[in-house]
Amino acid sequence: MIGGEGGGDGLVGTTASVTQDLQYASSCSNSGPVSYALGGFLEAFAPKMHGMAAKSGGAVIGCGEATRAYLDGDTEMAAEAQSSARHVGDLGL
Repeated sequence: MIGGEGGGDGLVGTTASVTQDLQYASSCSNSGPVSYALGGFLEAFAPKMHGMAAKSGGAVIGCGEATRAYLDGDTEMAAEAQSSARHVGDLGL
């Protein structure tokens, strides 16, 4: 499950939860080095996690559009949507 705008479920919700949990752990650590390390990890990986969720959502939407177009008999639109869904780009992980 990907989740959606404002949703607390799926990949989107888990990504938001990890971000919040790391911030909470940092504030509770009572340790400068631990807070610094967690902050650095969050700074480095939060954009990648959010990008992964966004690209996954885009791929799922594209696949859904391709399926809908195919079922409606619009094979040209289905091929276009399928092609778009296939090219989600490099996550840089």
